[in-house]
Amino acid sequence: MRLLGVKILSAPLLRLSVMFCLPLMALPAAQAQQTSVSPAANLDLTKPAFDTQTPTYDVAGMMAKAPQTVVAEVDGRPITLGQVGDTIRDLPLAISQRPFDVLFEQARRDLIERQAMVIRGHQTGVDDDPLVKRQMQTAADQVLSNAFLLRELSTRITEDKLLAAYDKIVKDKPGEDQVRFRLILVRTEKEALDAIKEIQGGADFAAVARRISKDPTAAIGGEVAFAGRDGLTPEIGAVAFSLPAGQMAAYPVRSVGAWYVVKTEERRNAPTPPFAAVRGILTHYLQRENVLSVIEAALDKVTVREYAITGKGPEVDK
Repeated sequence: MRLLGVKILSAPLLRLSVMFCLPLMALPAAQAQQTSVSPAANLDLTKPAFDTQTPTYDVAGMMAKAPQTVVAEVDGRPITLGQVGDTIRDLPLAISQRPFDVLFEQARRDLIERQAMVIRGHQTGVDDDPLVKRQMQTAADQVLSNAFLLRELSTRITEDKLLAAYDKIVKDKPGEDQVRFRLILVRTEKEALDAIKEIQGGADFAAVARRISKDPTAAIGGEVAFAGRDGLTPEIGAVAFSLPAGQMAAYPVRSVGAWYVVKTEERRNAPTPPFAAVRGILTHYLQRENVLSVIEAALDKVTVREYAITGKGPEVDK
């Protein structure tokens, strides 16, 4: 057998190996010195026999190649891991917190569907439409404009400015309002109304959730850990945050194609988050504050001429 690349002898073979080694170990010192030395032996003990500096696995190289890894093809056109990552980064916060394997499958499917429609758009001549051409150019310009804006903003936002913003906005202030609640997910409004009636009649909410809820939280009685409003869908968040602790909504909530029974268990202010937890939020805050200055600096570097709605004419040049 082998363990981490090293061959381990079984017990019988190990005993035989020891038996064959004993005569050699018993040789007189002079005779042992006459034994031929292996060509692979390292006679210079001041340095290792093998290269211990060069990594056997090029992590940095693989990371650089990762965005180009092909994860699907549509009529031979590749869809890469980098495109999947870009799609996931653009998802709303409430969705992007799902498990990565789920996000990967959904993002790849979206890209496959989009590529199929792009191919058909080329084949049917949609890309020759003047309006479509203008919109495609506008989209490309928007991507480049946003990339330039973010690059310029990154040079203006230092760690000292982020720490100062933390002291001003976050430090020593209570955290966001959060609720811990339970929910029951069912497919129809009638099922939700029946569940509400059963609970109002004395049934335990958690027991009903375990029996009928289709949500992944059913196994733990429908309990959802403390969450802020931004982490919930607007419909569920509005109800959960409007209820007093210990109260269930009298009517079901319609959200994301299903019906929910919601009961608020507890409310609290979250602890003040540490700097590391809100660094990204503070970065976005400072970016918004500096957007106008970046735009004005860009305008100062170019020549701008504005014309009337009829376009450029001799009277405008005067």
